[in-house]
Amino acid sequence: MLSFFEDLYRKYFVRLADKGAYLERIGLGGVDIPITKEGLDRLQFGHLCSVPFENLDIFDYDLFIDFGTDELFDKIVTRRRGGYCFELNALFMALLEAVGFEVHPVGVRILMGLEGRSFVPAISHRASIVTLDGKRYYSDVGFGTTSAPGISICIDEYGEQDIMGELYTVVDRPFNNKVIIRHAAEGSGELFMFVPDPFNTLDFIAFNKAIQAVSFREKRMVNLRKPDGSISIDGDIFRTTKNGERTEIRIAAAEDAAKVLRDNFGIRLSQPLREPAVSLFNP
Repeated sequence: MLSFFEDLYRKYFVRLADKGAYLERIGLGGVDIPITKEGLDRLQFGHLCSVPFENLDIFDYDLFIDFGTDELFDKIVTRRRGGYCFELNALFMALLEAVGFEVHPVGVRILMGLEGRSFVPAISHRASIVTLDGKRYYSDVGFGTTSAPGISICIDEYGEQDIMGELYTVVDRPFNNKVIIRHAAEGSGELFMFVPDPFNTLDFIAFNKAIQAVSFREKRMVNLRKPDGSISIDGDIFRTTKNGERTEIRIAAAEDAAKVLRDNFGIRLSQPLREPAVSLFNP
């Protein structure tokens, strides 16, 4: 007989139902993925360029989002939607396991935009640590900006790492924390802080409920990486960046947003979006 724990939480530990369909979803159907950093990076970049970060279920439909493996597979692979970090990185970890990678989840503190802070922010993000030949790599397909690292970052190397033309470094912090720093033309900034040990999946369940109550409700957010740039919806603005050139178009109404989602992100919705695209509630 299943224990209370297994019966209540087993959906979060279910193995991926169809590895081939997931690989097709990210443009890698029929491709042999080696268990190497190159294989990991190919999966990560393919995912970032195929599956958008989006908060439509929370912002537009006020739905509670769970991240059981089968439910995520239906949403992201079968219905070709996206999601936020707790969804995207949970299903991506299941794909990595199915392919054959050694991987575990980590809880992450977002440091971006908190320069000069006088506090340590709470854990609010999920990512994965992949171990290859004794080295650990930070892998993330769920960070909600189009400037997210495109491939994995080795957290056991302390020199500069060239990540698709951008420089990153990793530093140690007290209590076994690691911090990832991006070095861009406009200056350096801390992005993530995390303890690289395996994080308890059950804690993500509690965090997920708390985060949904307060986060992703300010405006509609959709981001998708492209090989030559990115596309995004930021409230009522559709933004395209290609080879460093940015264009912006105002989205006039919800029906126009639905068309942008369909034509540019491949997201087809059965229910209308809300009006307006930015919340009138300002806490």
